[in-house]
Amino acid sequence: MHPNKRDSEIVVELAQTCAGFMLERFPGWSRAFFRYYVDELQDSASASFERAGEVTILSAMKEGAFYERMTASARELREGGVSFTVLLLTMNSNLDYRVDYEQLNPDRWKISKLNGATGIPMGLD
Repeated sequence: MHPNKRDSEIVVELAQTCAGFMLERFPGWSRAFFRYYVDELQDSASASFERAGEVTILSAMKEGAFYERMTASARELREGGVSFTVLLLTMNSNLDYRVDYEQLNPDRWKISKLNGATGIPMGLD
């Protein structure tokens, strides 16, 4: 993977979208996560955040505009040549962030509260 200028701009757009959304909608958050998964047939996204020691999974129904913007950017990044199966954006309330990519494992960093999961991407707890 050799990122170009547009790839870098898209990553910054992902982070800015996430930061703006979290600051506006969920005061007091400490960490936020956005996961985007894609394969030959489908794509999907999930997100969660921590606030006051509790983790909340963001509803795609209630927060549709956020998901639309984030998935559009993630799609553009992949279509531009960044190869991944899973993208994970992790951000803290200081607005420090990182974007990680997984090539092979489609289950990496799943965000769920089912079967005892915490809502934090699996493997980051």
